[in-house]
Amino acid sequence: KRPVPKGMELLKHLREDCASVTILKDTPVPWFPVSIRELDLTKDILDGGTDLVNESHPGFHDIEYRARRNELAQIAQDYKHGNSIPRIKYTENETQTWGTVYGNLKELHAKYACKEMLEIFPLLEKYCGYSHTNIPQLQDISDFLHDRTGFTLRPVQGLLSARDFLNALAFRVFFSTQYIRHHANPLYTPEPDICHELIGHVPLF
Repeated sequence: KRPVPKGMELLKHLREDCASVTILKDTPVPWFPVSIRELDLTKDILDGGTDLVNESHPGFHDIEYRARRNELAQIAQDYKHGNSIPRIKYTENETQTWGTVYGNLKELHAKYACKEMLEIFPLLEKYCGYSHTNIPQLQDISDFLHDRTGFTLRPVQGLLSARDFLNALAFRVFFSTQYIRHHANPLYTPEPDICHELIGHVPLF
């Protein structure tokens, strides 16, 4: 004899004990990942990313910059869970941009950052290569975070929807871009870049 599903058994008791029982129709639920490997299916990005759709973007008219963004976006697009995150050879120009942002924010951290940020930052410098003259690699940071908190990183080609971003956090995965803002205005970016991710978010994971 097949066992009665608990849901059906509960429904039977409700009908016996309640004056009225209304069964609602199933509500469709948008797709969401049920395993960490299914994060590989998160491919859609919002405005920004490789498109640079807004002409006010500092890099909109820079053909070389746009090509570089496409190159790094493709690396993220091709990444699969379980693989090592590809190491990026950053250019001198990109590293100088990082250094400008890094130095500016470190001064502000000394004045305004919470104690957790101040405690972790020296460890990121010691173990992950954070410095004025070096852009850290996502794999090194991912290994460090995994040992400390269970979080890992994976590359992403651009700005995700809030839903996709939070889906990944459920698996202790942080999506991080690998491209950097345009050098013409290093203290401004219209969308998340590696400075935003690694200096802003990562220390608090």
